Amino acid sequence: MNDFILDDDLDLKIENGDFVIGDAEEQNQQLLLIASQGSFRASPLTGVNVAQYLKTGFTQLQIDKLNQKIKLQLQFDGYLRSDVKINSFEDIQINAER
Repeated sequence: MNDFILDDDLDLKIENGDFVIGDAEEQNQQLLLIASQGSFRASPLTGVNVAQYLKTGFTQLQIDKLNQKIKLQLQFDGYLRSDVKINSFEDIQINAER
């Protein structure tokens, strides 16, 4: 999916005085993980809020909860298939298809 591309500070990326447009699938997944519910006015139930998991222990129960929440949010966002691998709360790998 093509969309506006964000820079590392999550600001609109601008090159040669114009907005950069490109494949934004990975960026959208990243934003879905970062956002908490209520972050998107048009979709108030969207968001995983992975930061809340950083405060908890890295236990199998927490990994399972986070995995389930990510897959559910991806499904709500229109992904038909998703494979989520959580190595740590800072290292989450997502392979998803619309």
